[in-house]
Amino acid sequence: MRLAVIQKELCHPDKCGDLCGKLCPVNRQGVECIAIGKKASIDASTCIGCGICPKRCPFGAISIINLPEELDKDLLHKHGKNGFALYRLPMPRFGSVLGILGKNGIGKSTSLKILSGKMTPNLGYDSQDVANERLRNYFRGSELLTYFEKLPNLKISIKPQNIFDLMQFDKVSDLLDQAGANIDQKVKKELIQDLAINSYIHKDMSKLSGGELQKVAIAVACLKDADIYFFDEPLAYLDIVERIRVSDFIRKLVKNEKAVVVIDHDLLLLDYMTDLINIVYGKPSCYGIIAPMRASKNAINSYLEGFLRDEQMKFRDKPIKFNFGVRDREIGQTMFDWPAFTKSHAGFEIKVAAGSLAKKSIVGIAGKNATGKTTFVKCLAGLYETDNKDLNLKLKFSHKPQYVNASEETVMEVLKKDNVNKRIISLLSLEPLMMRRLDQLSGGELQKVAVASCLAKDADIYLIDEPSAHLDVEERLQVADAIQETMMEKEAGAFVVDHDILFLSYLADSMIVFSGLPSRRGNSSEVYPVVQGLNELLKLLQITVRRDKESGRPRINSKDSVLDREQREKGSWFAE
Repeated sequence: MRLAVIQKELCHPDKCGDLCGKLCPVNRQGVECIAIGKKASIDASTCIGCGICPKRCPFGAISIINLPEELDKDLLHKHGKNGFALYRLPMPRFGSVLGILGKNGIGKSTSLKILSGKMTPNLGYDSQDVANERLRNYFRGSELLTYFEKLPNLKISIKPQNIFDLMQFDKVSDLLDQAGANIDQKVKKELIQDLAINSYIHKDMSKLSGGELQKVAIAVACLKDADIYFFDEPLAYLDIVERIRVSDFIRKLVKNEKAVVVIDHDLLLLDYMTDLINIVYGKPSCYGIIAPMRASKNAINSYLEGFLRDEQMKFRDKPIKFNFGVRDREIGQTMFDWPAFTKSHAGFEIKVAAGSLAKKSIVGIAGKNATGKTTFVKCLAGLYETDNKDLNLKLKFSHKPQYVNASEETVMEVLKKDNVNKRIISLLSLEPLMMRRLDQLSGGELQKVAVASCLAKDADIYLIDEPSAHLDVEERLQVADAIQETMMEKEAGAFVVDHDILFLSYLADSMIVFSGLPSRRGNSSEVYPVVQGLNELLKLLQITVRRDKESGRPRINSKDSVLDREQREKGSWFAE
């Protein structure tokens, strides 16, 4: 079975001179395979799979993919001719939390829309109005047939990926009052306490941080007494403390035999909050295949391995492994030392322990939001004067902020202006984005462009704030590799602020842990080796983590379990 996909936003026949149509050997024999209008169109039935058009398209808009014939019967939805194709569908389980794990652009959000009744699958037909009998035949013999027959009578609640639309409301309390108008006030009060929203419930929506807005969005979804809850990236913008809180909250929802479906890319927390996981594999923007449901532990191990044993399907060239501070590369000599210092401003104070940064090294910074992590690095760079006066380190500094603004410039214009080299462009897979404007990119795509621009600058210190936000697992590793290569090549040092523990453990050589009272005071630890830093962070969070026997990856222990109690007694919060 041959799949011909054209990404319409990348197709520009007016700029390439209809190159694909002119080079197509089928077209040249007088049979129309590639038709050119405002956009190109490919007839998959006449395509011979020669591979010329995808290789010669200057914009990378065309993909010709050969798939097993047996998948044809599993085609669930197709976004028009030459559009993205989705095969199969997850099945929510009442009384369980189901996770959906896969790359960005591979059909996870489309699956949520279909499962929630927001979209009707077309089974690959051009008409969106597929006869009910065809749909029944497709789902016949599966639990999904019963699910869709019951769906019109089920109450559905969705926490969308884009949470910024909520900012149209004036105050948090107004939004929560409206969302919880039909719910018991005692239940509403308990929900607000569980999510720790009390401290900003009377705040203007426009003044909320990304993490605060995320928790409000989760509260709005959960104030609806639904049968099924769908959460699309509920952990984005949250610090590690709040990720644990939200994960515990989501797990509580299924106690009353509710069904919960979650999409997220934080493997440590996805494993912690879910019971079952569907892996989605394929090629982003081209096709996605939903693999059969697995227990969360087995699913994540299979995902890291890149191999589905039951299906004998390999979807990644090599497995993902976490070495926790054990690096093949050598760290250089000390670049600079900083003394202990304090910084006070506007009712906020941080106390920083003395430390040092070596050439070619990467320091991971973790802890609660608003405890001074970014302020600390800006003091080192001389952008802020400390209470002890200027540190006089005379360092050049490059900063990737937490929130990235989008302009009308194209990616090519930005990368050319910042002199981003071809190696970084390749590592971050930015080639397909070149002709697109920044304000047309997804959150993850914009994140990668911002990281590339930061790394391209000539600097001694690179401060990279939350680079994993909106990125899938593979993209996070791409970013980690790009940061590591840049530090080695430039003999520079980096501070990376992030809340994905697995990402930091893969990337960093050492760690600094920040504690304190958000927006009031912060305290930095000394610079720890990675494993010791993880121990200090987990102690702060009051959670213990074990290593999986099969894959070696970290897994959070259930609270008060035998392993949890044993590790607490030993003071081993992170078991090696």
